[in-house]
Amino acid sequence: MKLVSSLYSFLSDNQYLLPLGIIGLTLLMLLLTLMPSDVLGKSSIWSYDKLGHMILFGSWCFTVGLYYQINNPPAKIWAIFASGVVFGLFIEALQYALPFKRHADPYDFAFDVLGCLVAVWLLKRMSPEKLDNPTP
Repeated sequence: MKLVSSLYSFLSDNQYLLPLGIIGLTLLMLLLTLMPSDVLGKSSIWSYDKLGHMILFGSWCFTVGLYYQINNPPAKIWAIFASGVVFGLFIEALQYALPFKRHADPYDFAFDVLGCLVAVWLLKRMSPEKLDNPTP
């Protein structure tokens, strides 16, 4: 738990990092999910796109959650989860509506939600309240 306390301390001292991370992740997610599929190439890495969805959306929710835990405690974890889910739904709707040779996939959305759930679980386990009052 000392590592987690050090992380919170470092991010509290360098508060500009989390907003930059959120902006960077948001732009990366929009780029990767809305870019025409023929531009992405035929690499075998794209066969793991569900795992990518889970990691990207989990990272985004986790970073947003850290920001709110540090700057506006107590963080409303389920509101953060809901924002990640809405963001995932928004991207799938854009893929459906825009003519970029992309298509909406309910499994992509399911893995977006799964990534957000993992992030919420981690945030709840790492919350400052848990660090101050560890349970045996």
